[in-house]
Amino acid sequence: MMLSDAAHTATIHRDDAPIGRSARFHLRKRFADLPCCYRSWARQGKHVYLHGYELTFDIEFACAETEPDSDVVLNHGVLKDVCKELRRQFDHTTLIAADDPHLKLFEMLAERGVIDLRIMISTGMQASAAWVFDTVDSIVLQATAGRVWVSRVIARESRNNVITLTAEPPV
Repeated sequence: MMLSDAAHTATIHRDDAPIGRSARFHLRKRFADLPCCYRSWARQGKHVYLHGYELTFDIEFACAETEPDSDVVLNHGVLKDVCKELRRQFDHTTLIAADDPHLKLFEMLAERGVIDLRIMISTGMQASAAWVFDTVDSIVLQATAGRVWVSRVIARESRNNVITLTAEPPV
């Protein structure tokens, strides 16, 4: 018996596939070494002060079919675009919430070149994971004409604080 006679194609359906689509292929990529500073002004304790972590994002991409010409889930160019956007947002930047009472002070520091400021709705890991999910999903949907989507983001600020965000299951 030849190996090709014994091989079977398995289609995997996951609840995190967009409505009407099933994912057969999943690609997980790690984007690490993203040192970032932020403050959580509304929380109690030490989180009200500027503090930093080296962020890591594991992003899972899903599709029903690979690229016709290369047989890959995502080509290297799209992955480079994703990496570039994550570095722009998180690499040696300072994240401040849009409702931070000291926002003007941080804007002044940015104007003077003291910090590389990013204003976000929230500065918690949940908000960062959601930002990564939405931003990267938009990049890959556009680059692949909807063939690939983000199915999961695992965000780490430390080994003890890990957030997992998955696509919403079909309704």
